[in-house]
Amino acid sequence: MYEIVMPQLSDSMEEGKLIAWKKSVGDAVNTGDVIVEVESDKAIMEVQSFKNGILKEVLAKEGDVVSVGEVIARIETAESAKTKQKAALQEEKEVPKEQKTAVEEKVVEQPKPEKKEAAEEKKSEPELQKVVPKHLSKEFSNGISPKARVKAAFYGVDTEKVLQKSAANVLHVDDVQAYIKEHYFTPKALQLLDEYGLDIAIFELNHKIDATEVQEYITKHETPLPKKLSQMQKAIIANVTASAQKPVYHLFEDIDAKLFLQNERYSITAWLIKIFSKVMMTHSAFRSRIINDGVSVSPNASISVAVANEKDLYMPVVKDANRCSVAEIAEQLATFKTKLQSNSFSTQDMQGSNFGISNLGMLGVERFDAMINKEDSTIAAIGTLQDDKISVTLTADHRVINGYEAALFMRDVKKEAQNSLNFKE
Repeated sequence: MYEIVMPQLSDSMEEGKLIAWKKSVGDAVNTGDVIVEVESDKAIMEVQSFKNGILKEVLAKEGDVVSVGEVIARIETAESAKTKQKAALQEEKEVPKEQKTAVEEKVVEQPKPEKKEAAEEKKSEPELQKVVPKHLSKEFSNGISPKARVKAAFYGVDTEKVLQKSAANVLHVDDVQAYIKEHYFTPKALQLLDEYGLDIAIFELNHKIDATEVQEYITKHETPLPKKLSQMQKAIIANVTASAQKPVYHLFEDIDAKLFLQNERYSITAWLIKIFSKVMMTHSAFRSRIINDGVSVSPNASISVAVANEKDLYMPVVKDANRCSVAEIAEQLATFKTKLQSNSFSTQDMQGSNFGISNLGMLGVERFDAMINKEDSTIAAIGTLQDDKISVTLTADHRVINGYEAALFMRDVKKEAQNSLNFKE
């Protein structure tokens, strides 16, 4: 009797779900016939038979979840049928003549007990067939792990060849996996499989598969390319996730840009950092942050600045900006640009802010909404220059700053932006 087991359809698969039986009890089964569809942890796959015979028993119904290696069906092969017939004939010969008629007329309720030794000998072969086709029984006796046995049986791999390539005494699933990859895939094909996270089980392993065939599969199925997150991307995700939990509101203003146009030696960002930092010194809430169950007010105004390339976003800090001249702020911004290009920001560069600024105006963005950085209380999103004015969207943490305070702050910012005499280079 040949037993079909739940195969391991991927390296991470521990159990599978039976989706649909393609054969019924009593159906003839040929080698290669699909017996059942199984859902693994990655896809729905077809399980084939490696023997010819009759499907005699189904041990799991559709919808059942079965562990890898567990028997799900039994097929009576021609060999097992002959063995069964031979055993019946032998039993008939052993019945005395005077009892033959009686035996033929009634069903034998109990089979003839066998000797313990004979029972153990007959038990060994079915146990091998339970997890692996008959031709793999020799390798089982030499040592092969259950998962390796199932994978080898599923792909029809001759484990003797695998053992010849392996120096280990026991064959493991990784050995079988490595053999299949080397035997059926070119190096470039394997590289594509790895890049796209594709399972080798999706390909028919009866020929050498090259990169072109893998790429055709990727194109046909519109397979997305997975990419791992960098440490910086993980940090950004953590930051914006935390920021999204803050109760915020927005103020939308336009401020006079004549000061910036008359003093083009320094960037708009440098001028704005100077203006915001000065006004922050008369509005302590904008230098505040919530720490544990209290509010901490910084003695100086330190402003984080969004700098980014196509891949990464950083928020380095101009520390004590209220004590810096516009020229010194511009010099720090130039240093940030250099560090962005060389990806050489330090942890210290990112610490100590209580206010943030993000300027997308140079890219033509008229107005946008920025997320507050880390523990900061506020961020100003700067839009493009239009009609001698620039748009400012102020986002504030309502736990620290109420709307009235924010309105007074923006009123003072607009006043400072109109008076260039207040600033020294």
